[in-house]
Amino acid sequence: MTSDTIWQIIRYILIAAGSFATGKGWVTADQVTTIIGALGSLFAVAWGLFVKAGTSTVPAATGARADVPTVSQATGAVSK
Repeated sequence: MTSDTIWQIIRYILIAAGSFATGKGWVTADQVTTIIGALGSLFAVAWGLFVKAGTSTVPAATGARADVPTVSQATGAVSK
């Protein structure tokens, strides 16, 4: 199972739980949408901080060398 599949399953579980809570009258559909969106945003921020924790930048002298590959911060693609 890929990570995309796992996150899709988690989203479906959150939607099902929100539907249940809406059916019980505990929250409205708009509140469920807001809560799930907020949880997704908070998770994305937390995951980004976790992934970047403990990393350091490459010294400028090393980064300027032509024989050192560079990694895109946005995509993670390695180029030489």
